[in-house]
Amino acid sequence: MSNLSNYYDGKILFLTGCTGFLGKVLLEKFLRCFPNIKKVYVLIRQKKGSALLERMKREIIESQCFDRLRKMMGNQFQDFIQEKLVPIEGDMLKEQLGLNNNDLELIINNANIIINCAASVDFNARLDDSLMINVRGPQKIFALANKVKNLDNFVHISTAYVNSDKTGWIEEKIYDPHMEGLEQFVADLLKTPVSILEKKTKDILGDYPNTYTFTKSIAERILYQSRPNNFPLTIVRPSIIGASWRDPTPGWIDSLVASSAIYFFAGLGLLKTLNGDETLIGDQVPVDFVSDFIITAGAYQALKGEFSVFHCCSSARNPMTWNQAKNQVSSYWSQNPSLQQFSSPNVSFYKNERIYKLMTKIKNAPALMYYQFAQKVGSTSMKIQSKRLKKMIDRSEQINETFRAFISNEWIFDSSNSQKLSLFLTAQDKKYFNLEIEQLIWRVYLDHFNWGIQKYILKENVQNLIMSPTDVLSQRNQQSYFSDIQWCLNSGQYFKTKSNREYISLVMNSPRVQTVIKQMVEEKSKKLQNTTVNYEKVHQLIEQEGLDICNSMFADYNMTIVRIFGWFMTKVFRQIYEKVIINEQVLIQLQNHNQKENGPLILMPTHRSYIDFLICSYVFFAYKIKVPHIAAAEDFLKMALVPTILRASGAFFLKRKSLEDSLLYKTIFYEYVHRILLDDCYLEFFIEGTRSRTGKTLNPKFGLLSIVADAVYDGKLVDATILPITINYEKVLEADTYPYELLGEEKVKESLLRVIKAARILSTNFGRIQIEFGQFISVKDWAKQKNLDAISNQNDRRQSVETMGYEIAYRLIDKMVVMPTGIVAALLLMNRRGITEDQLIKRFDWLSRQISQRGAMTSNNSQGQSDVAVRNSINFLNDLVEKKKKNVFELTLIPKAEYKSVLLLSYYRNQLAHIFFQEAIICCALNGFGHLLSHKEGVSQNRLWEETEFLIKLLKREYVIRNKITNKSHMDSLINVMIERGVLEVTSQLVRVNQTYGEQSSSFLCSLIWPLVESYWATLVYLYSVQRTGQSIQLSKLVTQIQGFAEQMFEEHIMEHYESCSIEIIKNAIIIYMQLSYISIQKINNDDIVTVLLSDEKLLEVEAQIKKFLKNNFAKSMQNPIDIARKSLDYTIVPKL
Repeated sequence: MSNLSNYYDGKILFLTGCTGFLGKVLLEKFLRCFPNIKKVYVLIRQKKGSALLERMKREIIESQCFDRLRKMMGNQFQDFIQEKLVPIEGDMLKEQLGLNNNDLELIINNANIIINCAASVDFNARLDDSLMINVRGPQKIFALANKVKNLDNFVHISTAYVNSDKTGWIEEKIYDPHMEGLEQFVADLLKTPVSILEKKTKDILGDYPNTYTFTKSIAERILYQSRPNNFPLTIVRPSIIGASWRDPTPGWIDSLVASSAIYFFAGLGLLKTLNGDETLIGDQVPVDFVSDFIITAGAYQALKGEFSVFHCCSSARNPMTWNQAKNQVSSYWSQNPSLQQFSSPNVSFYKNERIYKLMTKIKNAPALMYYQFAQKVGSTSMKIQSKRLKKMIDRSEQINETFRAFISNEWIFDSSNSQKLSLFLTAQDKKYFNLEIEQLIWRVYLDHFNWGIQKYILKENVQNLIMSPTDVLSQRNQQSYFSDIQWCLNSGQYFKTKSNREYISLVMNSPRVQTVIKQMVEEKSKKLQNTTVNYEKVHQLIEQEGLDICNSMFADYNMTIVRIFGWFMTKVFRQIYEKVIINEQVLIQLQNHNQKENGPLILMPTHRSYIDFLICSYVFFAYKIKVPHIAAAEDFLKMALVPTILRASGAFFLKRKSLEDSLLYKTIFYEYVHRILLDDCYLEFFIEGTRSRTGKTLNPKFGLLSIVADAVYDGKLVDATILPITINYEKVLEADTYPYELLGEEKVKESLLRVIKAARILSTNFGRIQIEFGQFISVKDWAKQKNLDAISNQNDRRQSVETMGYEIAYRLIDKMVVMPTGIVAALLLMNRRGITEDQLIKRFDWLSRQISQRGAMTSNNSQGQSDVAVRNSINFLNDLVEKKKKNVFELTLIPKAEYKSVLLLSYYRNQLAHIFFQEAIICCALNGFGHLLSHKEGVSQNRLWEETEFLIKLLKREYVIRNKITNKSHMDSLINVMIERGVLEVTSQLVRVNQTYGEQSSSFLCSLIWPLVESYWATLVYLYSVQRTGQSIQLSKLVTQIQGFAEQMFEEHIMEHYESCSIEIIKNAIIIYMQLSYISIQKINNDDIVTVLLSDEKLLEVEAQIKKFLKNNFAKSMQNPIDIARKSLDYTIVPKL
């Protein structure tokens, strides 16, 4: 349904000013978006030697503004134009607009809406000329409008600066509307001789900066005073109109007026100085925003018979300072210099007029000296060029004089009436008409604005603008102390949810929750039937339990707190991060997310840090997108104050154990999530369930995803749109705590005291965050794509959720960015005995190429200077690396042997391990045949597949990978790719490591797998000791004992890789051994009990199979590892166990 189409379909319009910039865009939008409009009468003044149709064709129809419509209509374009467009010859300065009787009758009898865009926008026009066009012209059109029989609305396009004689807050009204004697005043001015009028103009204007604003102000009052009762008069006041935002194409412009002239001359390096204050707000609006505004206002006010004023401005809703504009203009033209550029595009603002004049002379001196030189001794071409240059410098100085008032004063234009227009638009209307100026990202818009000047004004062959990644933290002006406060007040999308009390009432009284409460009451009553406790008392107790759960769980969304928290996080993020880099294109797309058609937005970020909870909300807030509700862990619940702030920012808390054990808790959680989704809230949760302590992407958890899917498949939501978000850190804030958790130590509990103590991190540099957005997933469409009946078949629904969960994980991985710290960490672990800085830099380049060759992304913020990237990374990893100098010139870097350092380096290395994992398995399998076969003689692909298949099954839980090797054919294909990459080669139909280039690649690839194999080997060796006891063991004890055993093996130098002691890998190994039926795990009295199923002989056989994949020096150990285990076990069961 479209309110605009409902009104404009079948209507006849009469437009003036269609040969102008705004008029063209307005006409094109009418024709493109309302193909069922009946007719558009276009007033055109005929010029000598140019027929009416010829002028319309040349100045309007053939304009590039109509290229989009022309392409859309194809061969039907001309017929469509002839059918819809009616050119009418006329002149604003003549009586009855110079219309002939036929045209006059045509308009009077048929027009439904008149829009007057005609005006003289020349700020320096003579007062009498400006009065004739801007006052007498509208009067004549208005007189005609009074005769129109079926007029729904008369829309007059004025300017926000009709009140430029005032400053500060400007309301949407006519100030002093009943000013007396205006008509006589205008008549007297027009009778005054030009010579006298020119002398008195400044006195006549008073506080008005120019004749344009003065005459526009008079026109408004005269139209208001001459308006009959119940006559529909709508005044639209745009501020400074600039290039297009979106329509007909971003950056379209065809004339240099107002700010576009400043950007043009500044971009060419001809405008160096401006007399004004760059910290003031400069109210600018895109031309298509104005056209959309006019079209909406015309329909909204139609048939109301009212007088109304609408400000079409940005200052009150999305302000931009002249400083922002200056910086962005300089940035664009520096990166995209024009062929006609004279000097660097740098403009300086000077408040003091004397200083301004002095600096203008100084900065223009080189150009003027060139002019003098060329005129005296230069060639003819130099003289022509210098005259042109002089003319442009003179013009740039005129621009300053013309525009001074607008950059020396500040007006904030009230937009209260205007916001009603946004509410008038339906979801269908909003697809084509945008009145949300808050969504405009000035940096992006100004880039397109200047690109448009270069393309459409300078006629240069420029490529389409590609949006480069943006740093969220450096987008805005930081000159003022209050700039961040102002930013927070203007950022975010205002969104009011139901109160906490309302949600509690809705959830607790929902049929689902009431059914569970009733069931629990009945069960409890049966147990207590022989006691004095009655049914009502039991019911009250369980109701209270439910209320306690709600109070502990629910968010309490508050936009004021969101803004304050946004300000606070801005300060924190700027202090600890160099940049937060994002892709703006996706965010701009999200600003227009159609929730009615596509359902709520479900954000699913990777989970590496507690910062993940905050950063997505912060970015959405910065881009004026609805801040999501976030499913947060219970870690913060016991902290004073913090939960209150997080709740107000959209966080709701879940206790995982309660979610598993309590039916009431689970039901309330389920119902609450459904409720916030039904209330148009966005939702954020982590598909991995918990933070990854290893740096790997964890296998997906399906709980919350299934709740969202149920809401869609049960018909409660039309759909839900999932957005995978990968958050990549150069240095993770709390990574230092992960090694302790990986070694089995209890997780440190969060508290307010810890938060306060953590304030010291504000002096630490954590580098960059780079955020990448994956492809959207429609929950509704996913089941269809998989040919699953998720609506009525529960098995299909379960399968839909599981496949979707893995697809989300795959898309997160696809958008992972390998940071320089990840590359450096991988190389350090590959060279544990040390590597010189020079070697590290060379191998950094090599590994970066390898990553890019495999289609993955890397982030190097050092403009390709690998030495800078490496040294920066070493600074980030400084606590993990030992530095030794052999001499003054040679620095050797050695990873520290202590557990914390190794595990943290392993964490950062895992940023890239998944990229090489499948190749690494093949190399490790090949290496298992021994150096002679793997590096010299070669191995048949059949034998290689046998070993590769075993390793794939063994390590399948370690990495989530989209296209895993599942058969020999897949392996053969990958081997061919590895041959092309110079890793392997084939000799006599046998595969071996490439003799020329493969050694480094093979060593690197194997270094990724050896720690994993070592951990699985240690786990199996320890299972031998469990099997010898003939008893079962509790799973938690077994994990702890294996971890301690692995540490002992490392200390005894039986194992080389300390990361092999990680509990996460040990747990994966136990699960794999259970799946392979080496052990069984049974639930007995709420404990998981492990029993070894293999005999001694079978264990030895499996151990021998795994042992061959260990790093060579251990695989060739003289002692049997089982014997080593037997000896070690006597003293390995250390007190820790």
